[in-house]
Amino acid sequence: MTPSGARRTIRRMTEVAGVVGESPTFRSVCREIARLANRAPEGHRMPPVLIQGETGTGKGLFARAMHQAGPRRGGPFVDVNCAAIPETLLESEMFGFERGTFTDARQAKPGLFETAHGGTLFLDELGYLPLPLQTKLLKVIEERSVRRLGSTRNIAVDVSIVSATAEDLQTLVRAGRFRPELYHRVAVFTLRLPPLRERGGDVLLLAEHFLAATCADYRLGQKRFADDARRALTAYSWPGNVRELGNVVERAALLSDVPLISAPDLDLPALMSAGGGTAADTRARWPARGARGNWLESLAGRRATSHPAQHLALSDGAPRPSRTPAVAASPRHPGA
Repeated sequence: MTPSGARRTIRRMTEVAGVVGESPTFRSVCREIARLANRAPEGHRMPPVLIQGETGTGKGLFARAMHQAGPRRGGPFVDVNCAAIPETLLESEMFGFERGTFTDARQAKPGLFETAHGGTLFLDELGYLPLPLQTKLLKVIEERSVRRLGSTRNIAVDVSIVSATAEDLQTLVRAGRFRPELYHRVAVFTLRLPPLRERGGDVLLLAEHFLAATCADYRLGQKRFADDARRALTAYSWPGNVRELGNVVERAALLSDVPLISAPDLDLPALMSAGGGTAADTRARWPARGARGNWLESLAGRRATSHPAQHLALSDGAPRPSRTPAVAASPRHPGA
């Protein structure tokens, strides 16, 4: 792969899939994806890829970026959260079923493998896949065909498999919770995403990205971070990674009555000040905000104008809304 080809692929990932970052660790991951995506001929499937990383690092977004940068970007991208679908339904969702297979099966239904034919199937939280289904998944991957429930014939499927997990699959293999032969099939290529605390200046870069997106979405007008807020953002360890950063910035933008967002607006739960001290000490130096007046009423009016079908109910005692989906990543909340 030529350097120009790698740059084109990385640019496509940034522009189409919405990944954001400039740190060396981020660029290293992008180069790995670019090298892999450019190995396969146009239209050909990529080898199975396993994406590992802590919760909130953007594994789903990187999976989509890999699809958009790869040789099958014109095909479907189908994602399934193995932890979110009940075990009793997971097999029929993945492999499909024929009419009359069970009660209420009034017509045949293709599974996710068939739906992803010619594209990419993203298996998120693969470590939660039950052992019996692991055996069936291995058979489908090896034979490149799927048999619907209640059927006697196999249907050829040609999909690129991308899996993701926040757990160490090798540890699960040693514990007998994950089949070693399946691990070796899905981890032909392993991509490890760095946590946000290891990405240096990407924290501020992502925070600015989230702030601009939130202000545009809620019609808040232009806002920016004060110097103390920027220091707070870089000092915090971000255990929830990029997902947590996106939620913190969105909440701060919504609750700030002025264009300049300060450190108290971020309301970080365990921030250590630059000079040391506990979180309580830090909050003491940054006094709590006073009454917000008619802020909620005005925000509800703006939001109703922007999205008439939705409403926003916020109170100081209620959880703030999260606009970052648990599985399906979005360009507004890039995972990298």
